[in-house]
Amino acid sequence: METKELVKSEVENYAKFDLIRYAQVWEDAEILIKALQIKEDDNILSIASAGENALSMLIQNPNKIYAIDLNLNQMACTELKKVAYKFLEYDECMKLIGVFDCDNRLELFEKIEDNLSDNTKRYFLENKNILENGLINSGKFEKYFNIFRKKILPLIHGKKVTQELLKKKSKKERIEFYDKKWNNLRWQLLFRIFFSRTVMGKIGRDKAFFRYVNVNVSEHILERTKFAITQLDTSVNPYLHYIINGKYDKVLPLAYRKENFEKIKENIDKLILLSESVETFLEREDVDYISKYNLSDIFEYMDDSQMCKIFEKILTKSPEGSRVAYWNMLADKRASKYFEKLEYKEKESLNLLKQDKAFFYSNFIIEEIK
Repeated sequence: METKELVKSEVENYAKFDLIRYAQVWEDAEILIKALQIKEDDNILSIASAGENALSMLIQNPNKIYAIDLNLNQMACTELKKVAYKFLEYDECMKLIGVFDCDNRLELFEKIEDNLSDNTKRYFLENKNILENGLINSGKFEKYFNIFRKKILPLIHGKKVTQELLKKKSKKERIEFYDKKWNNLRWQLLFRIFFSRTVMGKIGRDKAFFRYVNVNVSEHILERTKFAITQLDTSVNPYLHYIINGKYDKVLPLAYRKENFEKIKENIDKLILLSESVETFLEREDVDYISKYNLSDIFEYMDDSQMCKIFEKILTKSPEGSRVAYWNMLADKRASKYFEKLEYKEKESLNLLKQDKAFFYSNFIIEEIK
């Protein structure tokens, strides 16, 4: 994993980067891949987060994927997963990173530790509890959902009702279930408290990430959760299964599915890990072009002028037809409002948002360079 002198990004001025914030990616790789229309000659820039979206895009056999992140702990998560995919078999890989239950994760780590960078190897040797508990369970955001599952949800519904939520139902049945069984006063009250700006900023996300948010946080998330329960098939939603049960069982995100493992392994050396900001990466002279971008929700954390500076660099780095995809969780951000050379693929974006199983985002943006 390469590191270099960083150009300071705005979010570094007020957010902390000294912990694992997300031990897995809470974004739906399936809609991302549809949005980017990845081809074999594509060079892709992807926010690493914890690695799953970059791994998922390898299924499409691109030329290269550059996965970057300011947070060295996030990069350690991504590197561990990359090395696990490269050197372990499917079951071993899933056990090590925490997707499958396992009581010998440290033994699996020993099989690959010498293939890790010194910093990543040292980090996990000094934090063996992260491995023992399952890497994907160890981020601040995952612990937040764990509190919800163990402390809050039992005050709202018993196990029978929570498991009924995840069963296969028609759209009509899902709406009836939500209205008659799920949406009680305890759900309304406790959800609004637990997913409020205050509580979420303290134990879920960094409070600085709400800097540009001007909406009622809990009301928005409550409405998006209702959408996920009533409009999407809950029986095949991996993110909902993880939130309710604390594990995926057989309902897995794209990168964890057995049918995709060998393709990811085959292409794993196309994944290049760099610890730096988007701004720094776009100034690199050793990268000829980038034709596809997964920018996660980074614009949530910066003002529009900083967003525009990034897109000015994107426009000089990328050929006509290049695509950029990113999410808005709570802040309304869209670069194509400021650049004539960017076309907002509105219909496509909205259609994919309706399919987004990581349901808490308010918008999904696809923009194409003219």
